Amino acid sequence: MSSETAWEASSLPTGSAAYIPPTEVEGLTPRSLIINSVPDRLETTKQPVEPSKKHFGRRFWPTGEGIIVLGLALVALIPRIILATQLDQVNDEGIYIVAGKLDLALMAHLRIFSPQWDFNYEHPPLVKLLIGLFIYLNAHLGHLLNELFAARIPSIISGTLLVIVIYWLGRAPFGRAVALLAALCLAVSPWLVYFSALAYLDMTMTMLITIAYLLLWPAIHQPRLYILSAMLVGLAAACKYTAVLVIPAMVLFVAYYFLLILPRLPAEQRPQFPWRWWTGAIIIAPITFLIADPAIWPNPVRLLKHSFSFEWHHSIDGHLTFIAGQYSLHIPHWAIFYMVFAKMSAFVTIPAACFAIFALIQLLRFHLHRANSSPAEVTRIAFLFIWLVSLLGMFSLLNIVVGTHYLLPMATPIALSGAFAWVTLFRYRRGALFHSVNKNVLPAPAVQTTDTTMPVKPHIDLRATVVLALLTLFLVGPHLIGLVSVSGVEGYSSEFFNGENNVLQVAYPAYREAGLWLLAHTQRPGKVGLVAIIGTIVGPGNEGPYDVSWYTYNKDLLGRLKFSEAVPDAHSFPYDYLVWPMHLVQRGYSIPEPWRFHIVHVIMGGNTTYCFIMARDLTTIT
Repeated sequence: MSSETAWEASSLPTGSAAYIPPTEVEGLTPRSLIINSVPDRLETTKQPVEPSKKHFGRRFWPTGEGIIVLGLALVALIPRIILATQLDQVNDEGIYIVAGKLDLALMAHLRIFSPQWDFNYEHPPLVKLLIGLFIYLNAHLGHLLNELFAARIPSIISGTLLVIVIYWLGRAPFGRAVALLAALCLAVSPWLVYFSALAYLDMTMTMLITIAYLLLWPAIHQPRLYILSAMLVGLAAACKYTAVLVIPAMVLFVAYYFLLILPRLPAEQRPQFPWRWWTGAIIIAPITFLIADPAIWPNPVRLLKHSFSFEWHHSIDGHLTFIAGQYSLHIPHWAIFYMVFAKMSAFVTIPAACFAIFALIQLLRFHLHRANSSPAEVTRIAFLFIWLVSLLGMFSLLNIVVGTHYLLPMATPIALSGAFAWVTLFRYRRGALFHSVNKNVLPAPAVQTTDTTMPVKPHIDLRATVVLALLTLFLVGPHLIGLVSVSGVEGYSSEFFNGENNVLQVAYPAYREAGLWLLAHTQRPGKVGLVAIIGTIVGPGNEGPYDVSWYTYNKDLLGRLKFSEAVPDAHSFPYDYLVWPMHLVQRGYSIPEPWRFHIVHVIMGGNTTYCFIMARDLTTIT
């Protein structure tokens, strides 16, 4: 295979006739197979080539890979940075920022036994420590960045790395075309971009468990990677406990491969059972978690039990959430499908569902000996199918999902499944995009015995180019349109729905956007009530612990208008203006009757309402 064809080699869908088994991809081909592939008594001759051309492929294609990775990084990073500079503080961010500052101070002074670790004890501290670290570095560099933006840097980095990792580690099991399309799909996904631009815990956790699962593929032939995978799971659990929901998928795939696939391989291709590495992985995962969670160091068993007890009772008591036109304390098991279909384009989710059906049929036919699929091909399909179905099953067990960020780990297997389905449907073949053609056509025998390093010229196949363009349009286009057209991005919903108002709880309150609108459309001084659950927003004179509050991060709005917190169930609202978020309306806190006829403006993102602006005296609005 020439170097130009090899560059595109891993974009082959698993059903292709030119399929390459795992031992022959990504540089894993045994040298003995290469040597033995030359027929007996057939001499190979090396044609003299110019030094400048001999290494053409070696120089060009690594550069090509670098360009792809750099391009993905920029496509992912730019919208996340822009959005992180624009978004207002979202409710839980204040809690995590306070916890980050507090936890970092406790670590810096080695106050491991301090009771202050109990603040926000329901979530482990790793991401909060990173948030505190970036705030600390920003302060010591002279406040080059807004503190809120500095707190969001861990999520920005994690969201960008997630996109790069999907491509880089996804090439071997799924092919370059599938990996690249899925990476681009999530790079511009409004759902992922939004939560990559907030100081939340979920994006870092999602990135870590995604890498952990993808490493299982090369670990088949490099079992030491099981240790790295286990360490990443431990770190992910130290970000958020829901990371452990990926463990059943990992165990299931490893068991499936070694118990059902291995016996079907030729004896010389069977790897040995890596018992020592598995044992090491089982040990290293909890040790890594313990090291990364200093909050439980004084008494790990008791403090973990304390945290789990909170989660358990929270699960029993419930949390008021709006979904599918109604609000309740718990969500049904089918809600995970509803949320995923609402936040990812139909051009991704429907093909992903088709892939699940296709994969199940292929696996059944293989194990019933009714298909001619190779074990390597079936392994690829099973690797993605187990990931997708297992995560769907595990996350559907959650009966409290306060926001769609709980389900972010589902995004990667869904995007890969959708891309896999499209590539299979269009019968895109590996190496179809680039063809290597010699300038000097040699006789057939000479061509067969010529060294593969002779100078070649790449040609682009028109049909393959059109196919890739269409696939990019289907998988990337809808998300890109949503990203650039929906203000604040969070209000994006898929083609199945017309905004989030009657579908999902609107997560973005848009207080800042409402304040800017009032400043632009009023002339006189006035009092503005920002309606929120008590403690979410802290008013002037009480900026909250560590000077963290909505008021702190919006000082540029101060002056003529005075902003303060107003609870939604108050008996009266002594304000000139009210800002009432949509998520409170969805959760049963209706706008009071006297104010309903005083709505002067609605802040929206696409077809989703973020908040209502009301004025006591309508004549004050210009």
